[in-house]
Amino acid sequence: MSSQPPAGPDPHETDESKAERERSEARAMESMMWTVIGHMGAALLVYGGIGYLLGRWLGHPILLLFGLLFGMVVSLAYTIWVANRTGKQR
Repeated sequence: MSSQPPAGPDPHETDESKAERERSEARAMESMMWTVIGHMGAALLVYGGIGYLLGRWLGHPILLLFGLLFGMVVSLAYTIWVANRTGKQR
């Protein structure tokens, strides 16, 4: 715990610099959102495709479902890891 009070708004910050800072934060949040969507989509395609191919090769079509579920779990875990790492850098 810190004995310092939480930082309030900077009294020397102009309206233009405040607007630019808010735009920069919005761009960073949008970038993170698209990263998460990309990871989820890629996981569905890659692991679902692997499950589909294994299912056709082994004769068990249920492996497609397992591939999709595994891909979503891996993608979600990676996304949480990246978000936590990003939060610690600030």
